[in-house]
Amino acid sequence: MNSGQSNSYIAVRIDEIVDVSYVFSKIHESTGIFMDIKTLWGLRVQEYYRKMFRYYSIIGANVVYFFLIISSIFIYYFNLFLQWIPPQIPVEVILSLFVTYILIQTKVRTFTKRADIMFLLPLEWGLKSYFIKSLIYNFVIDVIKLVSFITVFLSLFLHTTNINLTFLFFIVGITAYNILMKWDEQWLENHVQFMLHRLNRFFSIYLMCYFLLKNEWIFSLILMSVNFVYFTYFIGKKRNLNWQWLIDEEERALLQNFKFINFFMDVPNLKRSFRNRRLLTLILKRCIPYSQSSAFVYLYSYLFVRYNDYFYLYLRLTLIGIFVNYAIPTSGWIFNLLILFITGLQVIPLQHEIKQSALLYPISKSQINNSFLVFVLVILYTQLFILYFAMLIHTSTAKIYYLLIGSLFVYVFVYFFVSKRVNVSGST
Repeated sequence: MNSGQSNSYIAVRIDEIVDVSYVFSKIHESTGIFMDIKTLWGLRVQEYYRKMFRYYSIIGANVVYFFLIISSIFIYYFNLFLQWIPPQIPVEVILSLFVTYILIQTKVRTFTKRADIMFLLPLEWGLKSYFIKSLIYNFVIDVIKLVSFITVFLSLFLHTTNINLTFLFFIVGITAYNILMKWDEQWLENHVQFMLHRLNRFFSIYLMCYFLLKNEWIFSLILMSVNFVYFTYFIGKKRNLNWQWLIDEEERALLQNFKFINFFMDVPNLKRSFRNRRLLTLILKRCIPYSQSSAFVYLYSYLFVRYNDYFYLYLRLTLIGIFVNYAIPTSGWIFNLLILFITGLQVIPLQHEIKQSALLYPISKSQINNSFLVFVLVILYTQLFILYFAMLIHTSTAKIYYLLIGSLFVYVFVYFFVSKRVNVSGST
């Protein structure tokens, strides 16, 4: 086949695809399936919330007292933190960073699925209302997040600005801007564009919040107007939806939700991200003895180091504990116990991350369970010593009995609390 025949053949195939898409859409419209597209968004949302309700109803029934205790401790330490903040640090700077962080974490929920690339792509022309509803949904969720944040930190906001209709109008505008800028990311062509877009989004939100809290609304209005003009120009170009981006964004949001649920109950087939971290794995090989009895201690330690979920969780909680010990040294040891408890509680699901093939190793089930307990004991003792050394910054508060209390707490927690929840079965 020569080039002329090849080009004509390709043109014929494209025309056939267009004709099939046209016929397909007409069939859907004539059979009433087009009407289902208009109700598809509502059905997807109902399906999602039915599934989440089952999970959160179980969590709420079992850990409601845990949340009450955590909330009480948080309020107590938050009041101490407010007293610690140096007067030369403007409150507007801190609040603007918090608000910006909350908004930057936004993920666009469209409730799309992998199969939609095949079945909904030919009907993209009829899905405008579907995605408009998705954007409105994300906007409402973000507004609820910000209003909740403002309510919790109301004393700080009242210290800097007057909360009135104008303030709420700007909050709504900043939220809308954030959602639209996030939506734009699907059309960015390379990593450089993505980084510039993300930096523009971050600093724009931060500056708008900062000027708003400083009661300099005119600067916030100018920034908002300029960015909306940019958005109008950017979105004005006709583009097809990036279905892969939409699906990846939805899956990341679902994964984040399921990771939280997995801290309280097992979520089957949960995908996890990992990194090699060769230096840490090399340290593990040097520190853990090469023997049959240590095989599963090494395996759990290896999984803990490589899986981002557990490793970053441990790192974040440890850094939070170090900061609290520095900022509030007199009561830091109580917060240390809380950090140890949360860490131990949230690494319990790691017992199910091993593969079924690993359970064929000639070690009894009780030895495997005991290996997991040893692993939890070691990482909690390591975290305890790190937090205690952080207390040494203020030598007057670094009492040796704090270390003894923490050591006793870790031992009791592992062998009387965690041991009752360990039943290694491997992942399916």
